[in-house]
Amino acid sequence: MWAVVTSLWFLVLYGIGAFELGLMWLPDQTLTSMFDEPADLPVHRTHFLIVGIVSLAFLLATLVQLRKPERRVAPMLQLVAMALGGTIVYAYSGTLGEWLGEEGTVLVPVLVLALLHPKARDLVTKPVFDRNMTVLAGITTIPWMAFVVDNSRLQLINAAGDAHAEMEHWATAALLGITMVACAVIGSTQHPGWRLSAWIAVGGSVILGVHSLVFSGLASGLAAFWAVAVIVWGVVFAATILRRGRGGPDVA
Repeated sequence: MWAVVTSLWFLVLYGIGAFELGLMWLPDQTLTSMFDEPADLPVHRTHFLIVGIVSLAFLLATLVQLRKPERRVAPMLQLVAMALGGTIVYAYSGTLGEWLGEEGTVLVPVLVLALLHPKARDLVTKPVFDRNMTVLAGITTIPWMAFVVDNSRLQLINAAGDAHAEMEHWATAALLGITMVACAVIGSTQHPGWRLSAWIAVGGSVILGVHSLVFSGLASGLAAFWAVAVIVWGVVFAATILRRGRGGPDVA
């Protein structure tokens, strides 16, 4: 029952945001014609794309809990990591009030869902890791955490007079970095449902990398070198997922 309530709540919070993942590929003229106040919309293009990735990651990990949640331990861990990560990032960047007030309470419903989870004990047990995927997850952790720190700092120092800061875009970009690390690490475990988290790490990395190359120079976009690097990482991680998946059944 609580999974239904949480899913409905997150659909309200993140349903529209998830659509931004597709909209932010449209040409400037097409994009601006769709909104009432379009003047600076292209400037926020990458940030809106990031909102879409984060929103979809929240929604997918929540919606899969509606069916056979005992086989969705990894997505539940992902939800906990994202909720805790968001709380830390927004608190550090000075926008925790906005996170809880404007976006709605996220941490409490996730923690309740975790406590009521049929495999709640598995959420706090030491997991078994796939060696190859863990190495790849470790490789991507350092640059993503640098991305987290940089965007958190920008949110903190640009709180006044900066449109990105006023919309909490820098903080949301930092949350994306935490999400990518969490999904890569959790996807490297043997927890049931690991595939979903692993593929979110692939998708989020590749999408942001390609978008940063197509729409270069935007706030929180990746420089060309790092854009190519995350795309290559995503391809290698995807190949590792497929190769590992042939070793035995699992449910994503």
